[in-house]
Parts: sequence; C-alpha cells; structure tokens
Amino acid sequence: MSALCLPPGISGHFMTSLYVKLNFKIKNSMKKNVLIALIVLSTLDVFSQIDKGQIVVAVDGYFMKSTTENGVTTNQNVTQGKYLSTGASVGYFITDRIIAGVGLDYYWSKESRTSELMINRNFQIEVMNIKSKAFLPNIYLGYYHPIINKLYISTNLKFSYGKVKSEYNTLMAGMVFFPSDTILELSDRYPSGYSIGSEKSSDVDYFSSKIFPELTYFIFPKFSLCVGLGGVEYSLTDWKADNSSWTINFNPNYWKFGIKLKI
Repeated sequence: MSALCLPPGISGHFMTSLYVKLNFKIKNSMKKNVLIALIVLSTLDVFSQIDKGQIVVAVDGYFMKSTTENGVTTNQNVTQGKYLSTGASVGYFITDRIIAGVGLDYYWSKESRTSELMINRNFQIEVMNIKSKAFLPNIYLGYYHPIINKLYISTNLKFSYGKVKSEYNTLMAGMVFFPSDTILELSDRYPSGYSIGSEKSSDVDYFSSKIFPELTYFIFPKFSLCVGLGGVEYSLTDWKADNSSWTINFNPNYWKFGIKLKI
C-alpha cells in the first residue's frame, strides 16, 4: 500500500485548516449542548424551591392616593381618595405545583367627593365624605409554574366573603345670584342661599371571586418576594338587589407587593 504524500508547505497548511474546522465544530456543538441543557434544567425540579407538603405563610398589600377630576367650568366633579388593601394567608402545597389555603384580607378607604354645578344664576355644591372598611376571610387555590431559576409565576383563584361597613356625611349648599339692588334680591320668596346636611351609615354583605396572576422570586430557599399583578374579579354587594359587577384591573397602582415564608 502507498502512503498519501503531500507537497512540502501544503501538508502544514492542510493540518492547520483541518484543526481549525474540527475545533470550531467541537466548540459549536458544546455551545448547543450547554444551551439545550439550560433550557431543560429550567423546566425541571433541579431549580425547584417548592416541594409537596410545604406550608407557606404570606403577607401582601398596597396603599395609594388618587385624585380624579372631570367636567367643565360650570360642572365639575372631583374625587380625592386614600386606599389600603392588605392581607395574610397560609397555604399548603398539595403537589409541587398546586397550593390551597385560607386567608384574611383587610380593606380601608377614605374618599372626599365634590360636585359643583352652575346653571344660569343658580350655583350648587355638594361635598360627600365616605369612610369604608371590611374584613374579608377567603379561601384560594393556586398553580405555580417555574420560569427560570428561583422565579415562578402562579395563577390563583380566590373566593372572599365579609361585611363592608361605611359611614358618610353629605353637605349640599346653593345660592341664586340676582342683579344688585333689585326687588328679587330683597324678596323673601327668593332666598339667596341654602344648605342641607345629612349623615348615614351602611353595613352590607360582600362576596367576590377573583383570578389573578402573581410572580414569586425566592431570595433564599425559605424566603421569597412576591407581587400580585391585578386580575379579573366578580363582586356582589347586595344579595337581594343583585348589585353585582365585573372588574378587569391590571393597573400597576393596584399591584400587591409582599413576602412569603416557608415553614
């Protein structure tokens, strides 16, 4: 058999070229394998911070202030409010993905509503101050899905029921403007102003069912930060009158921030 002979100068170039190609293929193959391994591992329990049988205690909430104005010069409505929503819960992982638990939410709000109306010579202003609070026991069910190492997204279904207590007072005042020094201005039949005030309270049943997404990030194996991203809610505030409504709210102002602790 004859050996393969290459001209001088070409054999070195050929071997170098062959080494570069083989080295490139090996590195490229390694990169693909590493990428595939990372993708696979991110979906497995290798990074799992959750196990079946674990108990999780959570606390979350939000506080916000807002001012809403609408209308025109002769017809204005302004609402200034402060809102607090907080809660605590205890959950048990039925599996390494599904959690069921109970909780207690507290809601408090304070609003000042002002309405100004002017028609021809008649001016009227109404101010209503409202304070509301509620304790809402609840039960919930959630499903956790890992996104990347230590980060989970969950979908939760929560049912709440309680009493909403409200107190409010209203002051309504008005006046009629007349040309100066006229008979109408001095007549008792056309008083220049009036005011009416009242105070009331209410205590109504409140039921709600809500579906909401939540992100949870484990800083440590037993400690995590969480944020509720709003959701879709059905609420019923009067059983007899069937006073119900649907709310879709993903506004970041209403996101709930909290912590979770595994015990």
